[in-house]
Amino acid sequence: MMTSIRRRLIFLLIALLSCAWLITALLTRYETRDEIDAIFDAEITQAAHILIGMARREKEEIIEHGGYPTPDGQPYAQTMLYQVWDSNGIVMRSLYAPELPLINNNQAGFQEIRYLNQQWRLLNLWDDNHTYHIFIAEPVATRAKLARHITYQILLPTLAFFPFLGFLIWFTVRMGLTPLNKLRQAIVERNASRLDPIELSAVPDEVLPLAVSINDLLNRLKRSLDSEKQFTGNAAHELRTPLAAIKIQAQIAMRADNTDDRMHALQQVIQGTERSTHLIEQLLVLARVDPDNAQNEMIKTDLKQVIQKVSGCLLGYAKQRAIEVQCQLEDDLWVTGNPWQLEIMLRNLLDNALRYSPQYSIIRITLKQYKDMIELAVIDQGKGIEPEEQHKIFNRFYRLDETIEQGSGLGLSIVQRIVELHQARITLEQLPQQQGFKVAISFLKK
Repeated sequence: MMTSIRRRLIFLLIALLSCAWLITALLTRYETRDEIDAIFDAEITQAAHILIGMARREKEEIIEHGGYPTPDGQPYAQTMLYQVWDSNGIVMRSLYAPELPLINNNQAGFQEIRYLNQQWRLLNLWDDNHTYHIFIAEPVATRAKLARHITYQILLPTLAFFPFLGFLIWFTVRMGLTPLNKLRQAIVERNASRLDPIELSAVPDEVLPLAVSINDLLNRLKRSLDSEKQFTGNAAHELRTPLAAIKIQAQIAMRADNTDDRMHALQQVIQGTERSTHLIEQLLVLARVDPDNAQNEMIKTDLKQVIQKVSGCLLGYAKQRAIEVQCQLEDDLWVTGNPWQLEIMLRNLLDNALRYSPQYSIIRITLKQYKDMIELAVIDQGKGIEPEEQHKIFNRFYRLDETIEQGSGLGLSIVQRIVELHQARITLEQLPQQQGFKVAISFLKK
């Protein structure tokens, strides 16, 4: 299978030119033959009239004339057969012409006959007074020979030019594909340390969409690598602190002289381990829902079932903190989404609300339908987030300065990633008169 554009173009151009040359040869052959036939027919007609004039002067005797033998150096001179008749019989005939008529039909004009084992072009003609009747013929082979000679003389020089023409085609195609080679070289030069876009000013229009797509791919790859670098750096920094604390507490437990100090240190080790475990789990979740890496399987999902499942799982934690979770859910509200990711999103929102809400407060989860939107909201009675801080809380590992709750700072970053994957919108709202803080996810109704 031919996969090279250069070879394909050269092959197609040579094939097309060869076909064009062959068609030209055929047309030239037929046109030349038609012109030769017209010229020779005119000569036969002229010769017929001359013979009729001669016949009038030589009526008293039947004369056998020569057949015009071919002169030396005249390969296309014609050897003619002719018969001149009147009402009394034959008046004149050529040397090899028979004494009987060359044809037995009354068809006037030109026609082809076979005589002496070859084809002849014959003219059947009467004079103006209808006194003399002439048959005059000449070989067809001479005409064909002349037509072939003229055709060869015209087309052979062109055929001899074909090798040079093939070289010109190869050179032209090579020069024409130079921008593609430059584009290929530019792509080869890209690597993990060089992901800058390809310059598009010299890219041909035919491959411009491809180059634009490559630039888009390079841009997404650069964002992904930058995100991975930032993610790796932040993860290493965040893991270093709890691991160092675990090590210190373990050393304290080893050196403790009494049981109380040892138990306190071990308790700190357990808490540090739990915090590290939670952080690692959040890191794994974040990696799975990153928009550049996530493999989304979207299906029709009932949001009410998702809310009931997640709120049921966190009901024990809510009772432990003496917080009531209320659900105000409309029925039959479906979205196209990934159920697992939607559960992770709601779990993080509800977990944050439970962590930062005071005891004996109420958290409301609402699910409502608007014109073209479906809104899922979590409303708590905590003190909320200051407006100047709200745009920062979606950053990875960002935690509010005054918070006393332990966490990884990844929960809302995960939420934002899932919202992006579902082409939804997240809004934060501080409710008036200390009524609480609202986080709303708006899905397009499909």
